[in-house]
Amino acid sequence: MFAALTVARLREAVFNTPGLRDTKSWVSADDVKPTELPLAKATVKVLASMHSILEKTLEGRAAELAALGEEGLDGVSGEEREKAMHLRRTKAAEIRLVRNVRFLREPVVEFEVMEWDDGDLPEEIR
Repeated sequence: MFAALTVARLREAVFNTPGLRDTKSWVSADDVKPTELPLAKATVKVLASMHSILEKTLEGRAAELAALGEEGLDGVSGEEREKAMHLRRTKAAEIRLVRNVRFLREPVVEFEVMEWDDGDLPEEIR
């Protein structure tokens, strides 16, 4: 999902940057800040979309599991009960992409890209 969304959002960011569309290999000028690069802008939108979709999927999973409970499992042996519950949990956790397509089109951006320097790195990595 990340790769597919990144390709689409990168193309969108390039086409929204004046003059970059006609530049060979879509290479930005050297004076463009790292946080303003098309890839940075695309990544923000991609992560916002994925975050929203996964968040809504988790909420839906919890609601579905709460509604089902152990309904229909009366008289089922321990091993069969465990298998049935596992299948319910697995099905409830499937990504709800189609139901949340609006987050692909118009992501809700909660986190922004920010610059960092060597001072932000842990001591052992510097």
